[in-house]
Amino acid sequence: MGDIKFEFNLDKLINAIVFFCERGITDLTKLKVAKLLYFADKKHLLEHGRPILGDLYVCMDLGPVPSLALLEMNEAINRSEVASDDYCSMHKSLRVKRPFWSKHPHFEATHPCNASVFASSEIMALEAVVSQYGKKTASQLVGITHEESPWKIANENRVRGTRTQIPYELFFEGAPQSAQKFLARLKADFCGEVISLESDAEYSEFASSLFSHRVEHDFEPDRDNVRSGARAR
Repeated sequence: MGDIKFEFNLDKLINAIVFFCERGITDLTKLKVAKLLYFADKKHLLEHGRPILGDLYVCMDLGPVPSLALLEMNEAINRSEVASDDYCSMHKSLRVKRPFWSKHPHFEATHPCNASVFASSEIMALEAVVSQYGKKTASQLVGITHEESPWKIANENRVRGTRTQIPYELFFEGAPQSAQKFLARLKADFCGEVISLESDAEYSEFASSLFSHRVEHDFEPDRDNVRSGARAR
């Protein structure tokens, strides 16, 4: 477990935060952004076979966290506290604001979202997450993610105050059969492993096609966003 990896896309991170701003979410702390990104990545992974950001997820005290996105957000926040011409990429489209009513910095958009960096399915996933979770507080989202299988399973042997990886395979825990087909394809690509699926009779042809690359187009993960373990070896 843990061999499924994707390429992180910084432009998508920046424009996802701008997208949230444009949809009227005003309390975009790095904690809330991290939770919204988790739900968006999970939704798109289960429905289309790839996440949006391609980040590396870790289990921490406050739930699942996209680790590379967190590094970028921390850098943006830290650099906003000093006078410098050396801005990180996020400062080109976002600014960090410190409201007097909150001790936590918020992100605000300074430029329109560049929607061209997203596939139409990714825009739909972001819209769905805004609709379902956008009005919830960061604390509420933490509570929701603590009930999610990826965090609960990864958290079982974690020592409080530390972090541990959440393999993408855990995102599929309890997912519908349609999503399990994506997992089967990803496991075949990265691990050279054909996993058993429920309703084997229905999916036997699918399973036999994994290594011949005859999988239906609708169940082909986005090749531009996947870093194939088979090619890396």
